[in-house]
Amino acid sequence: MNSQLLAESLRRDPRFEVAAVTSAPNILSILPLKKPGVAVISAELDSGPTRGMQLARSVRACTHDLSIVILLELLEREKVIAAFRSGAKGVFCRSEPLSELHTCIERVSDGRICTGRVETEYLLEAIESAPTCDGLAELRRLTQREVAVADLAAQGLGNKQIAQKLEVSEHTVKNHLFHIFDKLKVANRIELLFLMVKGRDNQYGELTRRFFSEQKPSERAVVEAAKNGFPPAQLVLGMAHLDGQGFEKDDRAAYHWLRMAEVNSALVLKETRQGIDELKSRLTPQQIQELEQQISQEVQEQHKRKLKAA
Repeated sequence: MNSQLLAESLRRDPRFEVAAVTSAPNILSILPLKKPGVAVISAELDSGPTRGMQLARSVRACTHDLSIVILLELLEREKVIAAFRSGAKGVFCRSEPLSELHTCIERVSDGRICTGRVETEYLLEAIESAPTCDGLAELRRLTQREVAVADLAAQGLGNKQIAQKLEVSEHTVKNHLFHIFDKLKVANRIELLFLMVKGRDNQYGELTRRFFSEQKPSERAVVEAAKNGFPPAQLVLGMAHLDGQGFEKDDRAAYHWLRMAEVNSALVLKETRQGIDELKSRLTPQQIQELEQQISQEVQEQHKRKLKAA
């Protein structure tokens, strides 16, 4: 019944097509016929509390082009870690709104890894304590092509997607990943993801430095930063196409980049709000009030400077 309710919810969303709703024993036989892009599997099946994890591993062994979302009753540390070790690219807690499941499925179907703040903390703790994550100093040993493959793999792209982006064969990508895992002493893509995060500066921080390293960023820098998902660059590029300043006036391109800026800014806003909510539990009301007054004064000063410049 739960599966049918979830399926009905997904059918009402124009982004998705439900290929099948089936029991665990039948899923492996359905995969080659239906060829779905995402499989949503419950961690707890009737045949046992860990049967869903075992099924996910069997599914991944059959096809690496399929992304898996595992449903959990509770976001318990061990179960979250087990889900990703079983091949999941996203987890969803049944206590969350169904709209969040839709978002999770969309993300993993795009090749991304979908985790919330709690799940990310659990994974970071597991990766940081794992003896296989001792290859930080070895990042420099990767060749230029291996770095490109590692970057895309850490973003959650599958072998086929990486091959298309780099214009090489899937076999070549597999060989590169084999050498990358060996050099960095990691066992899978999840460990590679957190290794890349730990071994390099934050992506937004790096993009910020590159984007604002010049007083007037070059067209190439703007486009590169926009394509890499940097909201300010997407806003600048969208407005440039809208007004025809610095770029060709193009309403379609303007709409594309302004919508991208809106979507990515919403994600940044959501993460920012989660961080602020967490900090409010640590700070005293007096400290929060002092900080809010300081922020208000800074915003007013910024507004005055803009008016003066105009």
